[in-house]
Amino acid sequence: MTRAAAVLVVAACSAPACSSPATRTSGGPPSTFAAPSPLTAITLADLVGGWQWQLQTTEAGTSRVELERWRFSPVSGDPQHVAGRYIRDVEVIATDRAPFGCDQRPRYRQRAAFDVTAQLAPDDPTAFVIHETNATAEPSPCDHGFRHLGDYRGRLVGNRLTLAFDDGGQPGTETLWRADDAIAALPDAPWPTTYDLAGPWRWRTTSIDPDGNLRDETEWWEITHRNDTGLDATYRRRVTVHSPDDKPLPCAHAPSYSFDDAYVLTGEREEEHWHLHELAADPGDHPCIRATPERALDEATAEQIGDYLVVEWRGKRRQVLYRPDAAD
Repeated sequence: MTRAAAVLVVAACSAPACSSPATRTSGGPPSTFAAPSPLTAITLADLVGGWQWQLQTTEAGTSRVELERWRFSPVSGDPQHVAGRYIRDVEVIATDRAPFGCDQRPRYRQRAAFDVTAQLAPDDPTAFVIHETNATAEPSPCDHGFRHLGDYRGRLVGNRLTLAFDDGGQPGTETLWRADDAIAALPDAPWPTTYDLAGPWRWRTTSIDPDGNLRDETEWWEITHRNDTGLDATYRRRVTVHSPDDKPLPCAHAPSYSFDDAYVLTGEREEEHWHLHELAADPGDHPCIRATPERALDEATAEQIGDYLVVEWRGKRRQVLYRPDAAD
């Protein structure tokens, strides 16, 4: 069975939905408190501690959860500023379970860490000015990594900090809720600073074959380093074909059938990529595929992006492998 027979079924999604940073929604819980009095002065110490914001929305067949965890801490020797950092975590799930194009899975996640500095507003004793100074994104094929840095004007009322900002020319607000008032170190980014290519990888997809049958494919990869510029790999592929109406398939005398393939590969580093060559194959056997011409050994380029491995086979066939979790 050729790889060309397996056409990926991916969700139709625009570039912002699949590869651009998920943008902040300017909504949030309704404000039910009164505006602060102009006579109510604040201090930078009022900002110190942890804050949190969360929003869940559903639109266009997706469910989206946005979470921000902020922390401010005093700056030694600088009473005019406090330092801060927040981790922004956005998870998007396809409610119809159709995979997105960027990672070929029905969900993707974008995370980024933003460094900020805050001071009292020079024109208003009841407001803070917060300025983003740096941003770092978690590597992912669903995130190009670039972030526009912005500014906020914050107002504090009780355990709520309302931030006003300019979202691409449109004014927006979000309300942070006090989590704690502890003086603590700013949070580190919750993802690794380096990634190892060696170890297990997985890939799954569902497609429709030329006869209209559903075709589920799963691949289990294992990669080891041969040296700094070479690697060895194996993968096992299981294919299960299902009749769409649950009627018996003539070749199988059953509504479905399965077969397994196994492959051995070698790879060499080429600048930021790896060049993979299939060395040997142990093709599966089943009456339904015996008339299919044997697949020739293939080659591909592979690029590691964080916990993803993007593999481009000859003919522009693309796979996005991912690190397995306990469910795999």
